[in-house]
Amino acid sequence: MRRIDSPANALLKEIRELGKKAKKRREEGYFVGEGERLLRDLPLSSLVQIFLGEDYRGELPHGLSKEDERIILLSKRAMESISNTESQQGIVAKLKIPTEKKAEGDFFLLLEDIQDPGNLGTIFRTAEAAGVSHIFLSRNCTDLFSPKVLRSTMGSLFRVPFSIGNLLSTVEELKKKGVTFYAMHLAGREYFFESDFSSSSAFMLGNEGNGLSDELSRLADERIRIPMEGNIESLNVATAGSIVMYEVYRQRVKCRERVANGRSIL
Repeated sequence: MRRIDSPANALLKEIRELGKKAKKRREEGYFVGEGERLLRDLPLSSLVQIFLGEDYRGELPHGLSKEDERIILLSKRAMESISNTESQQGIVAKLKIPTEKKAEGDFFLLLEDIQDPGNLGTIFRTAEAAGVSHIFLSRNCTDLFSPKVLRSTMGSLFRVPFSIGNLLSTVEELKKKGVTFYAMHLAGREYFFESDFSSSSAFMLGNEGNGLSDELSRLADERIRIPMEGNIESLNVATAGSIVMYEVYRQRVKCRERVANGRSIL
């Protein structure tokens, strides 16, 4: 197993730059992930190198052999030099940026210009839990592969299909396939729980400060909102998205139960 002791090593310098610079990540097609929980379920085909602290006692990514030549052992000083957390976690990986997949399924999210890393990561985690099929992000969303977003996703980034591009084109393409679009909007006519989400649906979530652009929200088939008491004007975008995602999940579970019960009666 290869070992690096000096933080001045050229390979570690590259890892530090990938962790700090979005432009370098985009240009080279790599990003850096850190932490046992994040890396546990990563696709091994995306793994370029994995760095282990000399005192690391946690698990390796599933399926990775201890003899794998991609594993590099680091001294404590070397590991601290590439860590993006206050307390280094002992495991860091250089990874290939995933290839975007063709959108399939019947439950989609469109995220327009989401800027907060914590919000974006939380949306990905909740999307996985609620069964979202695919997430579409505008090009002006915060960098999906920044260390803060990655930590917030807790590995969901590796499991939820996503695409980054022009959302207006995405709406046009999915509408041809019969997808109904719902805009989360303060001016929505309907409360979100009054709509029927049992068929193919897509939900638009906008920027934290400005909400959805007029251009995108005009393409929605329906504007929906979340009722609120007190003096609250709006909810955090990740919170609002989570509420609606789980309403979709609830409706579809109920629908499956009705179908199953109907079959059992017959």
